Amino acid sequence: MVDTLTMWIESLMSTAWVYPVIGALIFGDSFIPVLPSEIPLNLVGAWSGARGEPNIGVMFIVAVMCAVVGDNLCFLLGTRLMPYVNRIRRGSKTYGALVWVKRNMRRNAGAAIIIARFIPSARLLLTILLGSVRFPWPMFFIFDTLGVILWAAQALAIGYLGGVIFSGSPLFAMLLSVVLATVLGFLVQRTQNKIMDALDVRRGYAEAHN
Repeated sequence: MVDTLTMWIESLMSTAWVYPVIGALIFGDSFIPVLPSEIPLNLVGAWSGARGEPNIGVMFIVAVMCAVVGDNLCFLLGTRLMPYVNRIRRGSKTYGALVWVKRNMRRNAGAAIIIARFIPSARLLLTILLGSVRFPWPMFFIFDTLGVILWAAQALAIGYLGGVIFSGSPLFAMLLSVVLATVLGFLVQRTQNKIMDALDVRRGYAEAHN
């Protein structure tokens, strides 16, 4: 089973098809976050670190281009996608992300755009909401591009490091990179919340965590 899976992954990673396939997943994630697109990047990075292919530089460029194009199209379609947001069920994980988005939009939209790139549900909801309220598109483009660059770089770097360390077991490296990336995303969100809470206290007010 493991050998079959390794052969299947290697057959994809060793061909030029890996770039459009991963690029399509990243683009699609901008609208339908079924599979967080950092996971394929973690896997590509790990395989590249362990086997020397795919080309991590090319993958980085493809990832940034596809993510930026997808995010900006989602932003432009913000008002048309609002019914999706309005149907989110209270108490769900996605609703929790929506609360985070609304809270951080009021604080600092630029920082929220960058940080939300590391939180799968939040980045989609934030993009839709900013588009729906006519947030200045040039500012969105700048902050989103910066966030995408940081996001793609860390996703590939985490995978690549795992692949180099565990070059004899690329599948284990891929699994480890996904776990590390998930933990990092969680820590980014928690750290950002604590920083913003501290700033709220200094400004003399606090917002409810509901």
